[in-house]
Amino acid sequence: MMSPFEQSVDAWLSSMEVRLRGFVRGDLFLIAQTPDKEWWAQVIDDATVTAVLIKDLLAEAKLSVGGCLEASQGRSKRISVKGKQVYAYQLIYWAGNALIPSSEDVVRHKCHNRRCINPMHLTHGTQLDNVNDTRDR
Repeated sequence: MMSPFEQSVDAWLSSMEVRLRGFVRGDLFLIAQTPDKEWWAQVIDDATVTAVLIKDLLAEAKLSVGGCLEASQGRSKRISVKGKQVYAYQLIYWAGNALIPSSEDVVRHKCHNRRCINPMHLTHGTQLDNVNDTRDR
């Protein structure tokens, strides 16, 4: 029997595949396209490889206090995807939710643990939101 924590991550993973396969480059994407946005679109378009990579990252992570899934010890884990280095939490949040970030968007950790890659602990916002989170906690 799975714990509620395992059930929530499992449900997110199941719905991730639907999100990835449902990704469409609309007219607005084509108008506002940049090299970074194109890179994210390619990662999302490669749904099978991206889903396996995200599942592997989550499976290898260590459960810690507060339900965090830590991908590394020390600093945030960086990985190479399609020739570009990104943080594991960025890949999981943006690609796992089939979202393409703008240059102002950042992935925020609700848990305030930058090593955490638990998709339930990640959200997006701006750098100002991050600064305010740090100040308010």
